[in-house]
Amino acid sequence: MLQNINHAARSSSYHDIISKLIEDCRTEPNKDKRVKILNKINSMLLKSDRLSIPSQFTNEYLILALHKIEGKLLLVAGNK
Repeated sequence: MLQNINHAARSSSYHDIISKLIEDCRTEPNKDKRVKILNKINSMLLKSDRLSIPSQFTNEYLILALHKIEGKLLLVAGNK
């Protein structure tokens, strides 16, 4: 039972960190910093959930990528 509690705490913390980084990415005015934040978020995801991010992309792609990541987080949270 303690393992389940620890797993839930880690999952919740993981979800909170990713959610905070997504919000930081959305509100960051500097494009280079937004790219760095998106890459950090992507690197924190499970390999199976990571996005294939092109080397150059538009702001619209960044918004779409953040939506996809949020969708993956919601799926994970719903499967708890």
